[in-house]
Amino acid sequence: MFAENLRKYRERLNLSREALAYRLNAIHGIKCTKDNVASWENNTNPKIEVIVALADVLGIPEQFLFDDSQRAVSEIIKETMPTVKPMIESTLSIELVNGYIGAGSAGHLVGLHKSHDFFYIDSIAIDKKYQNKDLKALIVIGDSMDPYVSAGDMVIFYELKIDDNFNDGKYVITTSAGTMVKNLKFKINGDIIISSCNKTYKEEIISVEESQEYLDIHGMVVGRILKS
Repeated sequence: MFAENLRKYRERLNLSREALAYRLNAIHGIKCTKDNVASWENNTNPKIEVIVALADVLGIPEQFLFDDSQRAVSEIIKETMPTVKPMIESTLSIELVNGYIGAGSAGHLVGLHKSHDFFYIDSIAIDKKYQNKDLKALIVIGDSMDPYVSAGDMVIFYELKIDDNFNDGKYVITTSAGTMVKNLKFKINGDIIISSCNKTYKEEIISVEESQEYLDIHGMVVGRILKS
């Protein structure tokens, strides 16, 4: 976790390993090189004084280098800012997946487990039955899901498990046309109807025989964040 978080927070500041080493030296007198930073990001543990200096240079609490989960963030904020406790307890952590999702345009998904960042939203925005799910978000491009979401908005979804029920709704899917957010309707005979909210886009029917080859359903959409 330390190595992964060090790399994440360094890259978030657009610092090269060499630049981070320079700042450690210039600000805290820590003698190190980019090779030292590389070794820390490959699971070599630095000394305590180096960890303290790294956190200061990266502008984060030391704990975040080891655990920056929602629970850890909540505990740190409650200790330093107790008046915001009710607000923190009503938030959900959302991972922003590295990629984007098409809505009338071809999307590109860089793996469901490759997160670009994370953020918090008020739990009231998500139905209670989904709040304990591992929620993720993707930025939308295109207009096929207007007025539900437009280009620049985000959809929030959870990754489906093999034993989940597939009910009619909005889903993150991949077909030969790319990664998209679409309405799916599951017919009794096993066929699947893919449609858009923007009625200028034609619906598509995927037969049960071709669905395994043609359609990959990643997750069910449970919320959205509108840019305005």
